[in-house]
Amino acid sequence: MHSTPNSNEERWNKLAKNGVLCSQPKLELSPETALSYINQKGHYPESLEGKHVLCLASGGGQQSIAFALLGAQVTVVDFSEGQLEKDKLVAETYGKSIKIVKSDMRDLSFCQEEEFDIVYQPYSINYIPEVESVFDEVSRIMKTGALYDLMFHNPYVHGSWKDGCWEREWSSDELWQEKGYPIWQPYRDGYPIQTDDPHWNFTNPNGEKVRLKSPQEYRHTMSTVLNGLISRGLEIMSYQEEVGNDFHGKAGTWDHYKSVLPPWVYLLSRKK
Repeated sequence: MHSTPNSNEERWNKLAKNGVLCSQPKLELSPETALSYINQKGHYPESLEGKHVLCLASGGGQQSIAFALLGAQVTVVDFSEGQLEKDKLVAETYGKSIKIVKSDMRDLSFCQEEEFDIVYQPYSINYIPEVESVFDEVSRIMKTGALYDLMFHNPYVHGSWKDGCWEREWSSDELWQEKGYPIWQPYRDGYPIQTDDPHWNFTNPNGEKVRLKSPQEYRHTMSTVLNGLISRGLEIMSYQEEVGNDFHGKAGTWDHYKSVLPPWVYLLSRKK
């Protein structure tokens, strides 16, 4: 039986409590390192003074504090209380004001229309079975000219691994199958991705190995994402992929996998 978004909330609270990689707060940032961290794709200026930024489904004490250190007025929303605790921690540590809201990414009713200059959404939209309600809300709360910075799974390769966590130490026996990587799950929007081992295996900040039930992920086709944005008046400004550079390395390793099947897409759009 596939897990539901509600069970995903429970699983994210456990992952956050146990220190999964995206729930390790940034506690040693400066304005300079905050810029290099949040601006890896080159979308933002050195100062965001006075800009209104929504970090959407982005708890964990990472992106919210980076934007705050660049002068932005930041709101972070997440459905996991455990994730948001990390944002409270960094706000207190740096003495920054960050508005913290517990809500599902599909419900932004607490936001005003045309309130935000930037909506930043890291890898999270693949944890819900449909994107339409998110795009409806995002387009509603964006100012004219505002940016929507979205990361999601490359739908053409989603589910082509056997384990559910990118932190795992991959082995060729698990990923590589004779001449390539298997693409075997239906290319259908909202399809619940399956894995042979539905757990995340990661190392927490104390160096301890942790194995927990993974959240359920869902495939979102490229046409659904692109047409969903375009139909809501957002124009595509930048399309980038996570591509590895170790094609001639050992087949089956994570770096080799990325050089063949780029796992993530980074899409920047602007409200016309």
